[in-house]
Amino acid sequence: MKDLNFFDSYIEKKEFKFEKIYILYFMLFIVVVITIFSAINNQLKINELSKLVDQKREVAEDSKILQRVDKIKELEDKVNIFKEEVNSIIELDKSIKAKDVIGDKLLINIRSKMPDDLFLKSFSAYEGDIQLTGSAKDTYSIAEFAKGLQLIEDTDNVFVSSITNSGKDFGFVINFTLKDVNEDGPENIQEK
Repeated sequence: MKDLNFFDSYIEKKEFKFEKIYILYFMLFIVVVITIFSAINNQLKINELSKLVDQKREVAEDSKILQRVDKIKELEDKVNIFKEEVNSIIELDKSIKAKDVIGDKLLINIRSKMPDDLFLKSFSAYEGDIQLTGSAKDTYSIAEFAKGLQLIEDTDNVFVSSITNSGKDFGFVINFTLKDVNEDGPENIQEK
């Protein structure tokens, strides 16, 4: 059994007491150190970025570089104008192709209606009116060709305007118009 010692509370024992105030001072010290290090780090970064900004400003304000930039801007403007012109030409080309009634299909159809002894000398077209000039061995071939042209779905008002006898063959002129031709005059074409 243990002896009772009444003086035990008066005798000081060396004990380490962990007090909360020490913990608070330690945490405050750590926060202050971290704040100081982050402030120093931020200041170093600011100085580095300031130097970089100064270098970039010197490059940007250099007169030779500014002259090159102006030349490049002028070239960009010219390229943009050129692109606009090319786009308008492409649109005009599409418009012309859409209005192109005299194409391979029509020429093939006309060729398919030609008799063997008939020859074309000229083909002229203006705003949907077409004139064919040629020669044939006989008038029957000319009439057969004119009738064949009437059977082409894109043709209208086919008529033989003249037949001339030149001795060994007959010369002829056949006129016809094309259906669904937009009769824009030259003024409307130039506007587009």
